Amino acid sequence: MDPPNDNNASTMQKPLMEITEKDAFKEKIIAFVNPKSGGLQGQLVFEQLTVQIGKDNVYDLVKDHGPQRGLKENQYQKNLRIIACGGDGTVGWVLSALDVSQMQYMDFVSVGVIPLGTGNDMARFLGWGVGYHGEALAPVIQSLAGSETRLLDRWQIDVQPTAHTGISSLKIPQPVFNNYLSFGADAQIALDFHEKRNASPRRYANRVFNKFAYGCISCNTFIDRRYLFGNIVNFFELHVDGRNMDEELFQFRPDAILILNIASYAAGTNPWQGVYDSLWCARSQADDDRFREQSCSDGYLEIIGFKHFELARIQLGRRGHRIAQGNEIKLRIRRDLPMEIDGEPFLLGPCQITITRKNQARMIITERSQAAHQIQSKRV
Repeated sequence: MDPPNDNNASTMQKPLMEITEKDAFKEKIIAFVNPKSGGLQGQLVFEQLTVQIGKDNVYDLVKDHGPQRGLKENQYQKNLRIIACGGDGTVGWVLSALDVSQMQYMDFVSVGVIPLGTGNDMARFLGWGVGYHGEALAPVIQSLAGSETRLLDRWQIDVQPTAHTGISSLKIPQPVFNNYLSFGADAQIALDFHEKRNASPRRYANRVFNKFAYGCISCNTFIDRRYLFGNIVNFFELHVDGRNMDEELFQFRPDAILILNIASYAAGTNPWQGVYDSLWCARSQADDDRFREQSCSDGYLEIIGFKHFELARIQLGRRGHRIAQGNEIKLRIRRDLPMEIDGEPFLLGPCQITITRKNQARMIITERSQAAHQIQSKRV
């Protein structure tokens, strides 16, 4: 995890943190821990946090069946800082619970992350590191309590069945995304891995083995014609702010499409801002002038296409093919396609999807984070 800055923090208890009584009541810190994240790491983090900020301020998301109890008990706290301890799914869980909470001082609530497990794109983007490795948490909590915040756009996904399917409804894992939405080859790889891990959870408990298995699954998709030669563009339509993107898609014929909100994807890559590669990029570098500067709070999403082999190249810092930016994305899917929302893969049938900005959350960042270097737009 990233080393903390020197800002002092405040908590309601000070067993290991040197703070004054005056500082202690400036802000309150609570933590939501997902003990299932990162193997046994979740339990270790839970135990450390109870010592650091008091057991009454640490909530077990599994035992409590979500964040609702912790939010209700702290709904009148004016300067509340929440630590989400887990993966990207845990962060989304907490933010979605805030959407439906009746917190009196919602504008004063901010959320930080202690990352557990693997991936952790939100934690990487905010500057809180790649994962927890058993280190002492007192410095991390101090940094989370004293660091600045940035606004984060959150995006609503509205799914409607197409007229000819006869399906009355379509379910997706979550109706809001914070990081990204993707479909095609990368989502199929994630889905295959997800199904294999669920079938043999003990076998997939080792990080090194998981990376090896993921690589093998990725290679297997090279012989799957559904996700080669740009075949997926035959089965969907893309409209960005009312503009039909068919010509762009058929010219490039990507094997995967990524709709990106934050500058982190696939465990820390940024395929929108990556290094330009004249050998593979379909357009000239000068074409960048038609795009806005990337920001997680400007109400725009970045849409990127990949050839299958580029999914490996972006891990080396290369970029994908920039397709468009927009604040209203519409997709029409004509056949079953693998999709992924914030790391959660699934198979989605024929439907129409509309993506619009839902709201903004206030996230805690470090000085060296990618979020800190982006232009921040005003709250909407």
